[in-house]
Amino acid sequence: MYVLLPALLFLAAGCNPGDPCLACREEPQLRRLELALSTATKGSAEPLPSDSQVTRCQLYVFSRDGNLVNCYQSSDGRFDFYLTDETYDFVAVANKEDLPVMGVTRQSLGRTETTLAENAEGGLVMVGRLDNHIIESDEKITVEMKRLVAKVSYVLHTDFSGPLAAEPFQVEDIYLTNVVGAGTLAPADSLPASDALWYNRMNREDRGDEPAALLEGGPCFYTLPNASPDSHDKEKWGSRCTRFVVKATLAGRTTYYPVTLERVRANHHYHIDLTIAGFGVDHPEDRPEDYKDFQGQVSVAPWKAGGDFRGDY
Repeated sequence: MYVLLPALLFLAAGCNPGDPCLACREEPQLRRLELALSTATKGSAEPLPSDSQVTRCQLYVFSRDGNLVNCYQSSDGRFDFYLTDETYDFVAVANKEDLPVMGVTRQSLGRTETTLAENAEGGLVMVGRLDNHIIESDEKITVEMKRLVAKVSYVLHTDFSGPLAAEPFQVEDIYLTNVVGAGTLAPADSLPASDALWYNRMNREDRGDEPAALLEGGPCFYTLPNASPDSHDKEKWGSRCTRFVVKATLAGRTTYYPVTLERVRANHHYHIDLTIAGFGVDHPEDRPEDYKDFQGQVSVAPWKAGGDFRGDY
């Protein structure tokens, strides 16, 4: 069983992690650790993109058996503290409120719920892990952070010909449907829980509490992972793929241009290049074989700095 040294207990009770105490510096059994999140490594002269910013962060240090050794808080993703020579797991959680501090284990932390609504531009929830790290001397550590959400960006083109070229075309709205709204801090790129929270189901059936700024009307959108098998049942709700939908009016008729994201993974960027050459479908859940005069190409890549694309129509 892992036991905290008295000096380490003193640090937790009376020392600011950003200003290590002299007693700890003089304790030969303790090593000084300077830990930074990968999103906090740029200098102030080079501001971070909004989707990489850290406004608050909590760092958990666990022993090899998964028990909590200590917990630290930071407003900028940098930590300065002391540990004994041992093997530890580090878990950092950024931009999330109401995190547990005491009585948490590595396993229970992973089960902590997170919601899509907790995310915002300039404050996306991120988690970083560094496992089985051996401490033998003073050192500087970097923990790579990954966002729990995926990003969806788009560019929209029109290519009308014949009689339709003279007809008015107006984009009414752009949004995501069938969006998973809740998960955990240890997301698996698998099926959502059977009782998962969903937003904008099927034909955008609003619950009234959806985080609209993340799901509709902007240059990009955000969603939690979704690996559900697809369904196109328009009468009865059931889990299904997330879709990017353009709602428009062409020649006075409302029509939809949905693009299905067959698998949504955390910390990935999905960019949709959509070309519209005619009418779409009557309902966002119409099957792909019914699509006639539009084509959406989806490019997927791990999401690093982000901000490479913008909506344009």
